[in-house]
Amino acid sequence: MKKLLPIALAAALLAGCATKYSETPLAGNFPTTTQNKLQAASHWLLIAKDVAEQIKLGTDKIGAPVYVLPPQQNSAFTQAFYTEIITALVNQGVTVRRTNDGTAQVIDIETQLVRFAPNRHQNQRFVSVTAIGAGIAAIHGLGIPVKTDYVLGGLGLAAAYDWTSWVNQEYAKGATPRHELIVTTSLVKNSQFIARRTDAYYVSDWDWTLYNKETDFNFRVVGGQ
Repeated sequence: MKKLLPIALAAALLAGCATKYSETPLAGNFPTTTQNKLQAASHWLLIAKDVAEQIKLGTDKIGAPVYVLPPQQNSAFTQAFYTEIITALVNQGVTVRRTNDGTAQVIDIETQLVRFAPNRHQNQRFVSVTAIGAGIAAIHGLGIPVKTDYVLGGLGLAAAYDWTSWVNQEYAKGATPRHELIVTTSLVKNSQFIARRTDAYYVSDWDWTLYNKETDFNFRVVGGQ
């Protein structure tokens, strides 16, 4: 048994090493990030306000009024987002024209709904609760102390778990959605981009028709189906 142990360790080390040459690159993971999930119309308002603030920075460079192009994608989201952008711009003091007279900067809003494969990876966040000395419980990833009086015992541990879950409400519940929305907003003057930004959001799989015409099933499928 002792003779086989070094061989097993060596095999494990070799299994974890990549060969010097490969026909294709090895698949690697990006650093962990978060992506907001759209779950209410009020979230659309927050996006519109944020985008309008960025647009205003571009309009301040020239000082010309703006004209917002009506959306080409006829969906509930694009129609609402169009009016919300105008409202947010007006509230920030930007002059918005009802018609394009050729002197205004043009704001163009594009959206693309992307549907991934149903078996896409389901990411999970690991949070552990560990009791340490001096009557303190360390909740890893949070750094918030909790007295062990509330941690000891099954009921106390359950309460600590519920408390930890409450603290982590910033993370959306449920499985990783199949649908994602890409929103690109451009500010153009004389065929030149003055400002441009692109954002991506998760979309609840039950609400995908809000972001695409119900009769339009031309999705970009990623990873097969």
